[in-house]
Amino acid sequence: MKMKIEYLLWLSLALALAGSLKHLAGIFASVDGSTVMGWLQAIAIDAGLFALAYSIRVRKVAKRSVKPLWFGVTVFTGISVYGNLSYGLLATDGNLPGWIVVSKPYVLAASLPILVLFLSELLSDDRQHASEQAEREAKKVSKVTGNTANLPETIGNLATVNAEKSAEKETKKAQLAGILATNPEATNSELASLLDVSRATVRNYKAELATNGNGKGVL
Repeated sequence: MKMKIEYLLWLSLALALAGSLKHLAGIFASVDGSTVMGWLQAIAIDAGLFALAYSIRVRKVAKRSVKPLWFGVTVFTGISVYGNLSYGLLATDGNLPGWIVVSKPYVLAASLPILVLFLSELLSDDRQHASEQAEREAKKVSKVTGNTANLPETIGNLATVNAEKSAEKETKKAQLAGILATNPEATNSELASLLDVSRATVRNYKAELATNGNGKGVL
């Protein structure tokens, strides 16, 4: 059911655009004197209006500003309404009101350069946004890759440091065992001073030596 409704919406849009294009083409042709150019200009106006309206939805999803687009939609909706109204008045009365006759060349002729400028700026802004987004993604990937690349080096350094600490500890324990063998009455403070460690470390070394059976003179 949802798909059918969507198809109907697209069909309605296509029919509305077709009707509007016919009216705008007739009015533009009355200014330009060429039916082909009238149709091209009408397509530019209505296609541009549709593109702007659709871009609003796209930008909302991307959480980008839509204020400039609303300005463009308002301007070109007004031009489309103006053209369709002119066609309707001409078709029913055979003549256009004086204000439309006077303003028609200005409104219709000025609309195309404005449309070109506005759409060019919109495309430029979209490209810049896409470029900035790609740059941000590249930085994220580079950061993750860089951290991953440095991981083996970090692990290797850590292993080296641990090995050095373990070797130093064993050396200190061997020195402690030798001191206790010759001077079993030495206090923990004296031993800490001789080994250049804390008293808590001396107690831990004594406990480990006793557990390993190497603590000569250890209580």
